[in-house]
Amino acid sequence: MSTQDNASARTAPVWRTRLIALLAAAAAVALIAVIGSALGAEMKATNPGQPTIEITPVVAAIAALVAGGLGWLARKVLDRIAPRKAAKVWLIGASVVFLLQLLPPLLTEATTGTKITLLILHVAVAAILVPVLAKPTAPAEPEAAAEPELQPEA
Repeated sequence: MSTQDNASARTAPVWRTRLIALLAAAAAVALIAVIGSALGAEMKATNPGQPTIEITPVVAAIAALVAGGLGWLARKVLDRIAPRKAAKVWLIGASVVFLLQLLPPLLTEATTGTKITLLILHVAVAAILVPVLAKPTAPAEPEAAAEPELQPEA
């Protein structure tokens, strides 16, 4: 087995790494919501013209799964339409989205503790998902390279 074969055998598939990161982000925000609530944050927010939302650990985890899933989908689409620039374009887009998504927690009607917890939730999701989803993917190898090497008979 060559060094290249050995390295690829130890590397997890990209989809598995991304799925683990997505699940880790969901678990992290659920834990942060529990901690925020335990520390006294009300974990309720009201936006103008909408009913009050209770931010439970399940709600936080579902929101992380949806947002992270959309980010993963965007990356997958970019990998198909612009494989060479996908990582860079996705990172720029993700950075803009991250900065914009920090505004709603600041503008919502909620206690200071809830706003701080919401900001931490947003930062946690980005901190977990952005490094994983922004990582460049290896280009697909030609099929000829996937054929096993012929061993000379002794």
